[in-house]
Amino acid sequence: MELRLFRQLCLVATVLTLFVIVPSDFLIRPAPGGILTDLGFGLASFHLYREACRGRYHTAGLFTLYLLTLTLCWFWKSGSHGGIGLFFFNAFIYALIFFRDRTRWQLFGAALADWLGLIALESRFPQWITHFQNGSARVIDLILSLTVTALSCSLMLWAVLSSYDREQRRLKNLNADLERNMAERLEAEQSLRQNRELLNAVIEGTSDAVYAKDTEGRYMLFNSAAARITGKSAGQALGKDDSFLFPAEESYLIMERDREIISTGEKRTHEFELTGGSGEKVVVQATKGPLRDANGSIAGVVGISRDITASRQVEDEIRKLNSELDQRVAERTARLQAAIQEQESFSYSVSHDLRAPLRHINSYSAILEEECADCLTPEARGYLERIRISSRSMGKLIDDLLELSRVGRTTLEKTAVDLSELAQAIAFRLRESAPRRRVEFRIAPGLTAQGDRILLQQALENLLDNAWKYSGGRESACIEVGRVEMEGQEVYFVRDNGVGFDMAYQDKLFGAFQRLHGAEFEGTGIGLATVKLIVKRHGGRVWAEGAVDAGATVYFTLGRRGERQGLGTRG
Repeated sequence: MELRLFRQLCLVATVLTLFVIVPSDFLIRPAPGGILTDLGFGLASFHLYREACRGRYHTAGLFTLYLLTLTLCWFWKSGSHGGIGLFFFNAFIYALIFFRDRTRWQLFGAALADWLGLIALESRFPQWITHFQNGSARVIDLILSLTVTALSCSLMLWAVLSSYDREQRRLKNLNADLERNMAERLEAEQSLRQNRELLNAVIEGTSDAVYAKDTEGRYMLFNSAAARITGKSAGQALGKDDSFLFPAEESYLIMERDREIISTGEKRTHEFELTGGSGEKVVVQATKGPLRDANGSIAGVVGISRDITASRQVEDEIRKLNSELDQRVAERTARLQAAIQEQESFSYSVSHDLRAPLRHINSYSAILEEECADCLTPEARGYLERIRISSRSMGKLIDDLLELSRVGRTTLEKTAVDLSELAQAIAFRLRESAPRRRVEFRIAPGLTAQGDRILLQQALENLLDNAWKYSGGRESACIEVGRVEMEGQEVYFVRDNGVGFDMAYQDKLFGAFQRLHGAEFEGTGIGLATVKLIVKRHGGRVWAEGAVDAGATVYFTLGRRGERQGLGTRG
């Protein structure tokens, strides 16, 4: 404010002196020295104005120049009888505005002393005073002095008041900013305190040990879980290193791992077997990383350690159980292999040892009927025929049992199998076996699946043979092979319009030697059991639906739910 006002005062002093006071001097006609003094002051004021515009403010110089001008003009412009004394008010106000502390009052006193000294000199040496030539000149000088003094004082007072108003507004704005900053700081501190409390609650509430160390390995953070593992409180551990918490060998290993993290700046996970506070061994899994300061420099290590002693014990128990299980599996595998060998031996025995007596029975019954035909009664011939039929049925049963046994031992060789092609070939064979029967086969095209071709062919043969057999009493039989989708899974089916079955006995349908019909239908009760085993080995399931004298439908899948075993069009 003072610097801007200084420039204005220098400009006003220049203008008033050169364009008002100096011209008026020619009207009042003071001593020539007064005119030259006023002219010199005006030029000097203009020079000070130019200097102020360049950023050089000579406030003390203007004050000194002003007092010197007033002192000289005092004697040339009628002293206390003229208006020269009024200009001292400008000096008083100038000293109060532009200077501070002791300097202000020193310059104010200098101006007052100058004014009083001039009055004293005037009273002592009145002859030094040059008076105006007439009263009108004195009046003009008084008016001019009063006007200039009033204008200068008003300008300085206006500048002071304006500056005061601006300062008040600035202080109000600063006060508002300060209050806002204080409110924001209080809010930030409260938020920081809440976050710190939340962080402390999380750190103290976790069951894992949370800690931080400086570059020398001294603990800076140590939560309650760490205290529980080590048996040392936070107050005991803070400021100490690991040698205070653990035996020398364990602490050396921990501190060596910490130094690796500080040197590499990488996060590491280690497992340590440590000695707990009560002397027991504790297995901990420690995840550690570098602790960085605000500049990104590594300032220590921060880590989380979890007590995994119980889980390690469980793993040991599981490992022990797995070992026992492996041993049991090996034992059972050995027993299974022995059972398979026994089964193979049994199958060989059935295949060879039982077939020979059956061949003998058939052969001797045929010889007996041929050579003793004349002496055999019709009833005896019937008995011989029954013997031959029973032996053939026994042979068929042996063949089915051997086939069932072979299905369980055969290694699956899965390939893409065209079920439609297999069904067509089986249907052709059945028609050739009984050309006079009227049977319509409806086989959907494009039925393909992933499976063992030989086993799937055997399953279809058993299913179609059953459908052919149980629909034999129909004048116009219909056998259908197709595919539907049930619950997102492809399901194959074989349907006939034969005699059907009672659903109350469906659980017995796929059991070995289980027959739901009488002797009017040939069979050994092994066919559907073989189908079930084949489907099961392909990871599927089989079931049947039907009604008495309303036909039957056998459904089966090949593979678990969600597996796309079939390709092509739907049947």
